[in-house]
Amino acid sequence: MHYVVVDIETTGLDPVADDILEIGAVRLVNGEIVDMYQTFVRPSRPIPPDIEALTGISLAMVEHAPALTDVIPALLAFIGEVPIVAHNLPFDRAFLQRKSEQAGYHLASGDGVCTLNLGRVLAPRLHSHRLEYLARRLSIERTAEHRALADAQATAKLLVRLAEKAQKLPISVLDRLSQMAALYSPATADWFRAVIDGVPTDAVAGQDKIVERDGLAFTKPSGEGADDILSQGASLEPFRVEDIANRARALLEPGGALSQILDGYEPRKGQLEMLEKVGQAFAEGKHALVEAGTGTGKSMAYLVPAAMYALTSGEPVVVSTHTIALQDQIERRDFPTLQRLFGGMLRLAVQKGRRNYVCLRKVRTESSLLTFVSPQHDIESMMSMLVWLTETKDGTRENLSASSVPSHIWTRVQSETESCVNKRCPFFHPCYYFRAKATAQNAHLVVTNHSLLMSDLKADHRVLPKYGALVIDEAHHLEEQATSHLGSEVHSAQLASLAHRLTRDRGKHGVLPELANRLTDSHTTPSGIVEKLQLASEWVEAVQQALDAAFTHVGSLVPEGKTEFRLTPEWQETDAYKGFVTALAEAEVPLAGLDRLRQTLQELVKGAATDDEAGRIVDAAGFLGTWLDGVRLLASTVEDLPGMVTWVERRGGTRSRWSVHKAPIDVSETLQKALFDPLDRVILTSATLSVRGSFDYVTRQLGLSAAAGAGKLLSASVASPFHYGTQARLCVPSDVPELAKMAAEEAALWLGDSLLQLARASRGRLLALFTSHQMLKETAHILRQPLRQAGMPLFAQDVDGSRAAILEAFRNQPESVMFGAQSFWEGIDLPGDQLTTLVIVRLPFAPPTHPVTQARHEKIEQAGASPFWSSSLPEAVVRFRQGFGRLIRTRQDKGVVVVYDKRLVTQRYGTAFVQSLPGVRPIVAPERDILAQIEAFLGSSLESDKHIRSARQSS
Repeated sequence: MHYVVVDIETTGLDPVADDILEIGAVRLVNGEIVDMYQTFVRPSRPIPPDIEALTGISLAMVEHAPALTDVIPALLAFIGEVPIVAHNLPFDRAFLQRKSEQAGYHLASGDGVCTLNLGRVLAPRLHSHRLEYLARRLSIERTAEHRALADAQATAKLLVRLAEKAQKLPISVLDRLSQMAALYSPATADWFRAVIDGVPTDAVAGQDKIVERDGLAFTKPSGEGADDILSQGASLEPFRVEDIANRARALLEPGGALSQILDGYEPRKGQLEMLEKVGQAFAEGKHALVEAGTGTGKSMAYLVPAAMYALTSGEPVVVSTHTIALQDQIERRDFPTLQRLFGGMLRLAVQKGRRNYVCLRKVRTESSLLTFVSPQHDIESMMSMLVWLTETKDGTRENLSASSVPSHIWTRVQSETESCVNKRCPFFHPCYYFRAKATAQNAHLVVTNHSLLMSDLKADHRVLPKYGALVIDEAHHLEEQATSHLGSEVHSAQLASLAHRLTRDRGKHGVLPELANRLTDSHTTPSGIVEKLQLASEWVEAVQQALDAAFTHVGSLVPEGKTEFRLTPEWQETDAYKGFVTALAEAEVPLAGLDRLRQTLQELVKGAATDDEAGRIVDAAGFLGTWLDGVRLLASTVEDLPGMVTWVERRGGTRSRWSVHKAPIDVSETLQKALFDPLDRVILTSATLSVRGSFDYVTRQLGLSAAAGAGKLLSASVASPFHYGTQARLCVPSDVPELAKMAAEEAALWLGDSLLQLARASRGRLLALFTSHQMLKETAHILRQPLRQAGMPLFAQDVDGSRAAILEAFRNQPESVMFGAQSFWEGIDLPGDQLTTLVIVRLPFAPPTHPVTQARHEKIEQAGASPFWSSSLPEAVVRFRQGFGRLIRTRQDKGVVVVYDKRLVTQRYGTAFVQSLPGVRPIVAPERDILAQIEAFLGSSLESDKHIRSARQSS
C-alpha cells in the first residue's frame, strides 16, 4: 500500500475566502513512513486570534514563508499519482483543489481515503472519531496537536491501526465492505482489498464468537447458553418471605457473607438502614419511599432483599432505572457480587424497548438495496452496521455511535413488532430481541428503564414479564416519564420520513415500489396486488401533502418567537382549525384505500413464496401501518379528552418542524390504579425524594396517598455518609446582577468574566449548570478564547459535542471547564479532583409557560392551593439537590458550589433550597471576597491532589 497522507492548517473553514497556513505530508509505503514534507505558507490576511491560539502558529512564523504559488508545485510533486489520505478528506481536498487552481495547477484526483470515515466504519462503538480522540484510544503517540506535519503523521499511524483492526474481521465482512465502498470511492475499496490480502491465513482470533448466516456475520447473542445457569450454584437455606429483612441484614452486617466474599467491604450505617426498610416492605407486603443520599450504596441495599424475595416467592422482581449508567452498574458491578452472595443461583436480565434492538433481517435487506446513487453517508452507515454486528454483545443501540449510524438509518434496521415475520425469519433463532426477551422470562431480577415500565403499563402489562414486585430507582423521574408515555405525540418530520421510506422519486423507489417490482415476476401473487401497490404510491404522496398542510395550519397558532402553543377548545373557532380539518378531510379517500392495502398485505404474507418475500411484505405492511397510525393520531388532535392537555411545538430554524402532543394533566390516579393497587410491593428510591424532610409532595405526585392512608406505605430518609458542612462551601455573590432581566448577550458578558475568575481560582475543574441553552451558547462564545489563553479548554454541551463526548474530554483534561444544560444536572459522576467547582447559574424552576405545567397549575388553583408552593417550588428543590449532588461523590471530595441567583438568600422560599442541603449554610459576600474564600478553601485540596498525582506517576 502506497499513500500520501496530508494535513493542512488554515485561517478558517472556507476554501474560497480563507488561506492555508501550513501543509504537512508523509509518504506511507506498506505501513511505514518513508518520506515527509512540511512548509508554512504566507497568508494574504491576518491570522484570527482563535486560530493562532488553536494551532500556535503566529504571524511571525509565517510572514517570511513562501507564497502559495511556490508551495503548490512542490506539494503536487510530492503527491504525484499516489492516492491521498486525510482525516476529513473532503475539507483538505477542497482547500488543496481551490488553492491549486488559484496557483494555476490541477490536483490530479478527487478520490482518496478518509480516515475519519474509516474510523466511523471500523470503530462504530466510539462516540467520537476526531483525530485526537482516535489517537488516544488507539495509543498513537503524537508530538503536537493542530500542527500539519504532526497531524499527518498521526493520520498515517491511524490508517495502519485501522488496517490492523480490520484484519480481525471475517473475510466475508471485509469483502462486503470493499464492495460497498466501491459504490462511492474506488480508492477506499482498494484499501479494503489490500487489507484482505494482508490477512494471515490462520487468522481466527475472536471469530469463534461470530456466527455467519444467510450472508450476514454477527456475534452470538449474550443469551447463548443462558439455560445452563439454571443448574449452577448451591441452594440457599430455605426461609420465608417474612424473614427477608432479618436475613438480608445478616448478609451485609459486620462479619456477614458479603464481607467474606468482597475484599475491603465495610458495612455502611445508611446502607443497613435502607436495607432494613426495603426488607421490611418485601416481608410485610408494603410499598416504600426511601430517600438515600449519595454514597449510601443504595443499589445493593435494594438488590439483596429483591433477590431474596424473587428466590423465595418464585416471582421475578423488576428493577427500573432512568439512566443507562445505572443499568450498566447493576449488570456489570452489582450483579457479579450478588451471584457470589447467592451461590451462583441468581439470574438477571436487562430488558430494553424493542426498538433499541437491531433486526438482522433488515440489516441484510437494507445493505443489499444500496446502489451507486445511494448517499455516501448511508452506505458508510450500513458498513458501520456490518462491523458493529461482529462486536456488539446484545445488539442494542446504546453501544453504537450516532456518528457512525445516525438515527434515520437506525430506524430502518430497528426491531419492530409491525415488521417482524417471527419464525419465518432466517434470523429468528439468533435474534437479539427474542433472546433478550427469553432471558427476561427466566430471570429472577429484570432490569429495565422507566420508559419501558410505562410502556408496559400502557400496553396492559404485555411488554415486560409478569412480575411480583417492583423497585424504582431514580424515582424522582417517574412522574415525568409517566406524563410522556401515557400520552401521545406525532411529528411532522417523522411522518414525512416514513412517507419517503414508503415511496419517493415519484414512485420509482421506496418500500412499496420495490415490493411491487419484486411481486411482478412472482407466480404466487394474487391478481391486482401489483397495481394496488403502484396506486398506493400516488395515495401516499396525496396524503403526505394533506399532512404537510394540516401541520402548517395548526403550527400557525404558535406565536412568533415561541416554540409551543396550547390547544384549548377555543382553537376550534380559528381559521387554523378549519384549514386543519379541511386538509385532513381531503385525505380520507386515499387513506381508506391505504388502510385496505395494509389489510391485504397482512393476508398476503401468509402465502408468500419465500421467507425473504414474506419479510418484504411484512416490512411494507409495517411501515405503512406505522405511518397510518401517525396520521390517525394527528387527526385525533381535534378531540378534547378530559384530563388531557394538547399542544403544538415548533422546532428547527428557517424550515420549521411541527409536532402535536397529548399528555395527562395528572398521572397520580393512573399510577395508583395501574401500579400501586395491583402490586403489593413497590419500592421507590432516589437521592432526592423529600422536600424539607417531608414526602408529602412525592406521595401526592405519584398516587401513593391512598396507600399511605391505608397504612401500606413505609418511608425513610437515609443520610449521606458525606459531611457536606466540611467538604463543601455554598457561595452566593451578593453583587451578582439579575441575569434573568438582562439580554442573553449582556448576561453572558458578565457571566463570562465571573466564570473566568472562578476557573482561574480552581485551576479549571469547573462545571457550570445552565437552565437556558441560549445562555450556555452565548457564554461559551464569549469565554472560549480567554479560557484557552489561560490554558483551560472549554467543553460546551451541543456546541463541542454530545454529553458523552464532552464528559470524556473533561475527564481527560483535568484543568478544563464544562458547560452543561438539563441532562448534566444529574447522572454525572466526577469524583476526586476531577470536579472542584460547581456553578448553578439560575435556580432550576421549570418554565411556567409549558402547556402541561399550565394545565397542572390551573388544576391546583381550582383546588384552592398555590401552584408555586405546591408544585413549582418542590420540583425546583429536587432539581437543585440533584445539581448540588454532582460535586461531592466520595468522602475525600472537597469543593465549592457558586449560585449566581440571589433569590436563594433574598426570597422567603430560598430557605427551602438551603434546608434541603444538610449541614450547608450559604456564604453571602461580594464576588471579590467569594473568590478569595474559594482560593483559600480549595488551595490545600489542590496542592494535596497535585502531590498525590506526582507520587502516583513516580511509583
